Amino acid sequence: MIDERSAAFFALGMAQQLHAPVALICTSGSAVLNYGPAIAEAFYQRVPLLVITADRPEEWVDQGEGQAIRQHGVLALHMKRSIQLPRDAKDGLSRWHCGRLINEAIDATLLPVPGPVHLNIPFTEPLYGTTTAVGDTRSIAQVMTEPFILPEHARWLIHQITSSSKVMVLAGQGTWSDGLRKQLLQLASLPQVTVHTEATSNLDDPTFITCIDRVIEGVDERNESDLKPDLLITVGGAIVSKRVKTLLRKWKPAQHWNVDLGQRHYDTYQSLTHDIAVSPEVFFAQIGGAVKGNGSIYREAWRMVDERTRGLHHRSIAQAPFCDLTVFNTVNDRIPGDSDVHLANSTPARYAQLFDRVRGHRWFSNRGTSGIDGCTSTAVGAAHATGKLTTLISGDTAFCYDSNAFWNEHLSPLLKVIVIDNGGGNIFRYIDGPDKDPELLPWFEAPHTRSIEKLVKSFALPYYHANDEASLNTGLDQLYKPHDKPAVLHITTDPITSPKVLRDYFKNSAR
Repeated sequence: MIDERSAAFFALGMAQQLHAPVALICTSGSAVLNYGPAIAEAFYQRVPLLVITADRPEEWVDQGEGQAIRQHGVLALHMKRSIQLPRDAKDGLSRWHCGRLINEAIDATLLPVPGPVHLNIPFTEPLYGTTTAVGDTRSIAQVMTEPFILPEHARWLIHQITSSSKVMVLAGQGTWSDGLRKQLLQLASLPQVTVHTEATSNLDDPTFITCIDRVIEGVDERNESDLKPDLLITVGGAIVSKRVKTLLRKWKPAQHWNVDLGQRHYDTYQSLTHDIAVSPEVFFAQIGGAVKGNGSIYREAWRMVDERTRGLHHRSIAQAPFCDLTVFNTVNDRIPGDSDVHLANSTPARYAQLFDRVRGHRWFSNRGTSGIDGCTSTAVGAAHATGKLTTLISGDTAFCYDSNAFWNEHLSPLLKVIVIDNGGGNIFRYIDGPDKDPELLPWFEAPHTRSIEKLVKSFALPYYHANDEASLNTGLDQLYKPHDKPAVLHITTDPITSPKVLRDYFKNSAR
């Protein structure tokens, strides 16, 4: 792949789906630095990448030699490991040393938790025609292990959940086993427990609260004390909802348990009391079946708010003009079942949290660092790896930014791209601050001033356009027909109407 930045996100999408390390290989110099954004995303999203970079001898750094930069450890802040191989490996001892380091690097991409690892390899000239076969290569295998909670600690945890009247489980980004879903369903059947998930949690069930941003608008001074948890249990990666973060930081639950095999001490809600270093599957398997219900009405209190805000949601959709909100409503209904959906940052990732998800989709988004720079390349790589129908929902700025995602020969015809074009940076017309002063908006918004139609057609991809509900439905029909390459549906919405409708939506949900 020609564009290293795009290549790195493409590899991220592959590894995300394969749950196995994907190797990135590049030359020395600025090529390495172009891997930076995807490496940071992989680090926080815990995606295994093996980054193999060629380098010049360290003696040439800062000496005016081409492609000789300060490359040793240049990406270390967002790497699980950064390993420098020796420049000369001509004798048996140095070759053994290299072999051991390479084994370390590969194993570290997966254990104890996945992530990116960097192998920097300096070469000296001559570079060509000097290779000889080397025998005795050796693989050092890792035996998989899984820690568990000691019995006396498990009994205490069980007692805490059994005796608490208000327990909230909050699941962040991840792809989980069916076993975990069943364990959470068992826990969610208890009257004192409510389970909250987002699209990228990939834990959808009618028993759970699955539209956090929507339901939180139903929290007010009349019911706040009934809904505030005494015990918060968090699992998984990033949470999209800024509303739930703000609310939990205000509430400060008496106990907050974070369950994470990597023991990250994530104190997102400024109330962490226990860091539990096991996988969520092990945690809920050990405690779930032993927890008993009590006389609490906590689950029912949240369910009632969820029902009320769901009704207000449908009423707002029915009354809204054509805008981002109604587009997402239609798209959410029309994406074929049992397929993968990738959400670009930032507007698509937020809108998706407002809608019920019922058809077996898997949801992905680059929420490790929440950047827009590689959303398309990640989806392109993921579709290449899975061979599944994959839909990317992107904004216009993110789509233009990462258009080099289509500059390669590995494009899946099962990739469908939906670009919601609201004028560029439209989120800043909704966020308090920039929206209050028209003179500030040009410094926040970034209109791309490019023809998305011409951009798509420059890659010889099928292009469709929609600007109202009728053409949107027709465009979706065309998009999901068979093609021999990725297809793009470009939807234009009014940049003034969409943020106004969203404001009214949340105002109405709070009634």
